[in-house]
Amino acid sequence: MAGRNWIGAALAALLVAGCTSGLPPAANVEPAPVPGVALPFNARVMVYMGDNDLKRKMSIQINRYQTEETKVMDGRILAETAETMLSKGFRQVAVNDPSIRPHIVVRLTGRPNWARQDGTLKIGCGIDAWTADGIPLGNFVARWDSPMKTDYLSEMGPGYAQCLKKPMDELLSSPTLARLAGAGFRDPNPKAAEEWMRTLGPIAAWK
Repeated sequence: MAGRNWIGAALAALLVAGCTSGLPPAANVEPAPVPGVALPFNARVMVYMGDNDLKRKMSIQINRYQTEETKVMDGRILAETAETMLSKGFRQVAVNDPSIRPHIVVRLTGRPNWARQDGTLKIGCGIDAWTADGIPLGNFVARWDSPMKTDYLSEMGPGYAQCLKKPMDELLSSPTLARLAGAGFRDPNPKAAEEWMRTLGPIAAWK
């Protein structure tokens, strides 16, 4: 019986390994070059995510009519991935921390989908960006589908990194950001920034 258990465990490990796509972690995903700019931009960025988004757990499709909530903290993985990636484009990035006196605030959107029927991970994501006193910088969205069957437990972070790369590249190369950089990323009026950030909703504790 012990021998059979060992064989079963070995087969399970092989199956999981076979479902791993080998995506690079977020720390290894580099932004596209921005002409005339040596990244990172000399700006402070706050990533905003509401409490409900941070607490969100991933649901997977069991069959055509049934979903199941997992223990995977989808919202936190999205925030962590975005913080890591945006840190390659901006000098200082923090999640839900207005004490850094951000020049820019970004709000994340992200929704993964994994179905047992085909075993592929599909992610829609986006970055909405403003100056810290509420001037819109743009809305940047993308969709990414894994090219093969994958293990959502291990590939969620790398999958989000693949999805977020396009919105991040578009933000970094946007004319609106170029104008801010040309003006030297001036600090916004503290009162105006406080009032506008209040419109986002309560700022949840991060770590």
